[in-house]
Parts: sequence; structure tokens; C-alpha cells
Amino acid sequence: MAREAPSVRIVLTAAIAAVVLVLVLVLVPSARAGNGGGRCTRNAPGISVDNTWGRGKTGSWGLPGQQLKYAIRVTNYDVYCSSSSFVVSVSASSGFSVSIPTNTVTLKSTTSGYLWAYVTSAAVSADGDYPLTLTVERAGASSPTVSTSYYRVYSSDAVAPALFWSNPGAGEVISGGSYTFAVWSNDDHEVRKIDLYIDNVYTATTLCEDISYNCQGYYPLSLRVSGQHTATFESYDWIGNVGVLTVPFTVS
Repeated sequence: MAREAPSVRIVLTAAIAAVVLVLVLVLVPSARAGNGGGRCTRNAPGISVDNTWGRGKTGSWGLPGQQLKYAIRVTNYDVYCSSSSFVVSVSASSGFSVSIPTNTVTLKSTTSGYLWAYVTSAAVSADGDYPLTLTVERAGASSPTVSTSYYRVYSSDAVAPALFWSNPGAGEVISGGSYTFAVWSNDDHEVRKIDLYIDNVYTATTLCEDISYNCQGYYPLSLRVSGQHTATFESYDWIGNVGVLTVPFTVS
């Protein structure tokens, strides 16, 4: 029986080794890849609160015993990885209560998502800034990312909300079968609601999110009677101060 020459065996062994090396180089990175086909890099998640619009201050204003709604943004900073689930918790000062109806969010790499936390201040709270500690961690991990916001308690307010950018504008002539009345309002703390009166008759209300000092009243209405009219917008804060803007307009 003829024997295979040693040189042939060496060549075959080298060829097999080359094929194995190619498979390792191709398949291993692919197995580690997530979205986009690159190498997966896990990073610590991010967490922040979006209701920080009140005059550039972090946190939200609230009265003693008032419940505020906080928009919590979670960011997955992973790169080229499959989706991950993240768990959020919020702790507050003594006497405050916190509710998070859903405390887990699943996100793809480099994306963000929102959860809602409801925080109620103590019924008896001195005016001041009370810290909220927010944490987020990957499900099953034990290295949370921590951030801080505030519940800003106040008990007095003598400033009424301001109203501006009304639609229609003063003296404007409008036409057609329908029209969208609108106005913007802001307050040194927070706007609660904006009522609309047409010719001094109550017409509609916009309830404002209690996390922002800015609010837009928006009222799509039918136009029924031509001639001169007035639109009166009344904006209320949480203390009860009222700002008023009356706009004359004409329906052609």
C-alpha cells in the first residue's frame, strides 16, 4: 500500500489550519456583534429628568402635599449590542412618597426611552429644595448610574401667569368654517390650566402638565357667527393667581 508523502501531510495540515483561522476571525466577531454588525461595547447607562424647564432650574415646583409627574429619561450607551433592559428607582426625602408604575425599560443600543415617576411631597413641608435620587442599572447588574433632581416646595406666590402669542392676534380677521384658537402662557412656578371665553362665554379649558412653567392652550372650534368678537384667555397657576388676555377679532 502506498504511503502519503510527509510533504503532502504538511500541506494539508497547513491548509486546514488556515481555514480554521479564517472561520475564527469571521465568526467570533459576528457572534459578538449586535446592531449594525460591529463589535459589542457595553457602557454604563445614563439617567436624567426632563422636567427642568422652569427658568433653567433643575427640578419642579410643587405645593406641600401636591403630586408631581417626573419624566425620567434612560439612555442606553451601548454600541453594536443587542437590546438591554434597565431598572430605575427613585428615592425622596422623608415624608415624601414615590410611585413608578413601570420601572423597567428595554432599549436598543444608542437609544433613549422614558419612564414616569410620581412624587408627592409631605403634607407639612417647609419651603425649600428636596433632592430626588435617581438610579438606573442594567437588569441583573449591580453597578447603577446615579443622578439627582429636586422637588421644590413653595407655599406662597403673588405673581400671575403671563399670556402671549395668541391666535388670533388682536384685530385679526378670520374666515372659514373652523379655526384653532391658541395662546402661550408661563409662570414663575407652574401654569395649571388655561380657560378660553368667546364673547365672555366659557368655551373650553386646556389642562397643563404640572412639570413645566410653560403651557400652550389649544382650542379647535367651529366659527358660527360673522362680525366682531372677543377671545379671552385666563391662565391659572397652582396658587390661584389668574392672568388675563383679551383679544378682539372679526369673523368675515
